[in-house]
Amino acid sequence: MSVIICRASEFLRRRIAYCPTCRTKRRFVGREAVWYGTTWHCCGCGDTWEDGMRRQRPFRRGWRTEAIAAAKQLWDKASPFDRATYEEWLREQLGEGATS
Repeated sequence: MSVIICRASEFLRRRIAYCPTCRTKRRFVGREAVWYGTTWHCCGCGDTWEDGMRRQRPFRRGWRTEAIAAAKQLWDKASPFDRATYEEWLREQLGEGATS
């Protein structure tokens, strides 16, 4: 028996936006996947949003500290948004060849 696990490619995005939990402007990092939309992570409180809805929080101690650290690591990996790079990634994900 063999198992194949595949995961959608992600495009990391940065933005500064109002966080409803922090009640102030914060750094957000987004993980965009073609078929699933963008998942936004707040670097201030660790909360996560998908489709405008806050994701359920884990029921365990220390989750917020871990989520903040993970969001900050993603922020460091994300580069400032460049439309040409994003469109190239999107074409690649959709299986379209380079357009001339």
